[in-house]
Amino acid sequence: MTLKGKVAVVTGGNSGIGKAVVLELARQGANIVIDYVVHPEATEEVEKQIAALGDRSIGVLADVSKVADLEKLIGAAVKAFGRVDIMVNNAGVETRTSVLDTTEAQYDKVMQINLKSAFFGTQFAARQMITRPAQHRQDNSSPAPGAGPWTGLRGSKPVWPCQSAPVARRAASTRSPRIAQPIAGTSFFAPSVRSSVS
Repeated sequence: MTLKGKVAVVTGGNSGIGKAVVLELARQGANIVIDYVVHPEATEEVEKQIAALGDRSIGVLADVSKVADLEKLIGAAVKAFGRVDIMVNNAGVETRTSVLDTTEAQYDKVMQINLKSAFFGTQFAARQMITRPAQHRQDNSSPAPGAGPWTGLRGSKPVWPCQSAPVARRAASTRSPRIAQPIAGTSFFAPSVRSSVS
C-alpha cells in the first residue's frame, strides 16, 4: 500500500495510538496533520520523525470537543496541503470514576471528545472530500476497547459508510489493540468498585 501524496488528519496525534498511526501513515507516504491539545514539544518531535521519513506535516492546536476547533483543524489541513484524504478520529478520554460516582460534567467531557468530536470531525472532512472524485477513508476508532459506554461511535458507525458511499469508497470503524497510550492506565470502574466485582 502506498499513500504517496495523500493527506491524513489524525486527532490526538502526538501520543499513544495517535502517534503510532501518524508515523505509520507517514511511512506509507502520506502528509500528516497532527491535532493536539497538550504537549506541543511532543508534536514537534513527531514532526521531526515525519520529516526524517521524507514526508511533510503540521501540528494544529485544536480542542476536538469544540466544533469550531474541528472546523479550524480541517481548514488548516486544506490550507497547508490543499486537500483531505484520510480522517482518523483517534482522540479519546476516560474517567476514573464509577457509574455510581460519575458527574454530569465528567460524562459530558467524555461524550464531547469520544463521540461528538468524531461525528463532526468526520462531517467536516467529508465536506472537503466530496469536492473531489477520489477514494478517501474515514476511520472512527474506539481508543478504549472494552470500556462500555465510553467507546466512540458505536451507535453511528454504520451510518457513515452508507451516507458517504458515493464519495468515500471505504469507511472504517476500528477497535484499537492495547498499546501504550495516555488513557491506558485508567479504568471505567473506580478501584473500590473494581475490587468488589473482580
